[in-house]
Amino acid sequence: MYILGISGGIRQGNQDGSATLLKDGKIVAFVEEERLFRVKHAAGRLPENAVRFVLKEAGIGIEQVDKLTFPGETYFNFEAVLERYFISKFGFCPPVELVHHHDAHCASAFYASGFSDAMILSYDLSGDGISTQLAKGKGGEMEVLKRFPKPNSLGIFYSLLTQFMGFTRDSDEYKVMGLSSYGRRGSHDLSWLLEYGDGQYQLNTDCLMIGSANQPNPSKQEPMFNAYFLEKLGTPRLPDGEMTPFFEDIAASGQEHLENVLLELVTHFHKKTGLRKLCLAGGVALNCVANQKLMGLDFIDEIFIQPAASDAGLSLGAAYIVSQKNGFAPQPMESVYFGPGFTEEKILEALELTNVKHERIDDISSFAAEQVFADKIVGWFQGRMEVGPRALGNRSILANPCNPQMQDIVNEKIKFREKFRPFTPSVLEEDADDFFLGKMRVAPHMTITFDAKDGVKDIIPSVVHVDETVRVQTVREDQNSLYYKYLQALKSKSGHGVTMNTSFNVKGDPVVNTPYNALATFYGSGMDTVILGNFAIQK
Repeated sequence: MYILGISGGIRQGNQDGSATLLKDGKIVAFVEEERLFRVKHAAGRLPENAVRFVLKEAGIGIEQVDKLTFPGETYFNFEAVLERYFISKFGFCPPVELVHHHDAHCASAFYASGFSDAMILSYDLSGDGISTQLAKGKGGEMEVLKRFPKPNSLGIFYSLLTQFMGFTRDSDEYKVMGLSSYGRRGSHDLSWLLEYGDGQYQLNTDCLMIGSANQPNPSKQEPMFNAYFLEKLGTPRLPDGEMTPFFEDIAASGQEHLENVLLELVTHFHKKTGLRKLCLAGGVALNCVANQKLMGLDFIDEIFIQPAASDAGLSLGAAYIVSQKNGFAPQPMESVYFGPGFTEEKILEALELTNVKHERIDDISSFAAEQVFADKIVGWFQGRMEVGPRALGNRSILANPCNPQMQDIVNEKIKFREKFRPFTPSVLEEDADDFFLGKMRVAPHMTITFDAKDGVKDIIPSVVHVDETVRVQTVREDQNSLYYKYLQALKSKSGHGVTMNTSFNVKGDPVVNTPYNALATFYGSGMDTVILGNFAIQK
C-alpha cells in the first residue's frame, strides 16, 4: 500500500513543505520542497516538486497512490483544495485523509524512533490551533494526554526573542540559541513573559499581536510583540545593528528560561506516565541545547529527536498515521538519506556542460582527507540527500577542526554569516568517548549538544563552542560508509577521526541539491575544492 504524505500549504504562514512516500509502512522517499524549489522554507507552497520526486523514485504514477494525507485537520474544506490542486498538477487525486498537525509531529518522532513505548512531546509556534502536545506511545498506538492551545506557545515565546534581537522569526531561532552561549544566564528575569509550574506553562498574551487560536499570525515582516512587550524589555535591535552584551544576555536568559520550562514539563510528564524514553518533534525540538538538558534528566534512558523536526517532518508523521490505520505498521527511520541522488554519468554531464576542469579520483575519501588536513575547505556532494536542516555527510562542507582560525574563516569566506555561529564535529562513533561527555554515546542526527571533555578545545578548537559544548554527529560505517571512510582517512593523518561539518550552502540558500547547485555555491564562495561523487574540482 502506497501512502503519500505532504506538508506545506497555501497560506503565507505555511512553510517547510515536504513529501514522503511510504510503501507498506516503510519510507521509499522523503524530500523537502525547498531543496528542489530553491527558495529556503518554500513558504506558502504545496510541495509539487517533492511529490514528483518521490513518485519518480518509487517508479509509480499518482494513480497508484492509495491514500493522500495532509496535517491540517482544522483547515476549512481543505480536502477539496487538495483535490483541485492535484487534478490540476497531476491529473488525478488519490483519496484524501487529513490528520491533526501535532498528531503528525508526534507520529513522526515515535514511529521513527523504533521505541516500543515513550513519552512524546511536540512543540512549535502552532498548528491546527495547538502549540504543544503531550502524548504517550505504546504498542504501536499513540494517546494524546494534553494540549496547549495557541497563542500559549513556547514557539511564540522564542520567536518573540528572535525578533527582538533583530532576526527573522520561524527561521533564525537557531541564531538565538548559538548566541545564548555568549551571554549571562539569569541576567534577565523573564517570568513576566512565561510562567510555569506543576506541569503547566502560561505565555503572557498581553504582549502579543495575536488574540486567539484562530487568529492568523502577523507576517514575518511584522513583529509579533506589541508596545507593552517593549515597555518590559526595552528597545529592540535593528537587523543590521550592533550585537551588544545586552542582547547576548537576553538570548542567554531566554534560552535558560525555555530549558527550565521544558524540564518542569517533562518531569511532570514522567511522574504521570512512568515512561523513561522521550521522543521530540516540532520546531522547538531543534533546540539542541535544550535537548541536552532533557537528556541529562536522571529518569530519561533514551531520547529521540526527529531529524526533520520542523514542519518538514509532518509529511512523514501524517503518512505514518494513515499507514497504521490501514494495517501497515510504520517502520523505524533507519536512515536520513531519502532525497535525490545522482549517478556518475549525471555528475559528469554537469561538469562537461559547465566546462569545468575536473579530475576523477579513485580513492575519494583519502583525497578529501588530504585536502582537509592541508587546511583546504571542501564541498562534499555524495549519494542521496539528507532530510532535515542538518548536513549529515552527503551535502556537507568539510574543514579542519584542529585549525583554530577555521571557524572564523568558514563563517566569513564560505558561509557569509555571523561570527558567533558554531560548527559541528562529525566524529567516528567509536571515538566519541574520547572527546565528549554525556549518557548517550550515539548522536547521528546532530540534534543534541554535549559537553566537551577537558582539553578537547585545545585539540579541535574550531568545533568547540564558547561554552565548551559541541553539537555532535556520530558516524557509523553502516549509516554512511563513504563518510565513515573519510573520517578514518583523516584520523590516519591527524590522529583524530573528527571533521568540521556544516551544510553545503551559503547564508540564506537551501542546502544544495544538484551538481549544478553545488558548482554554483563552490564558485560563489571561498571554498578551495569541491568533490562531486568521484570527481574533484579545485580552484
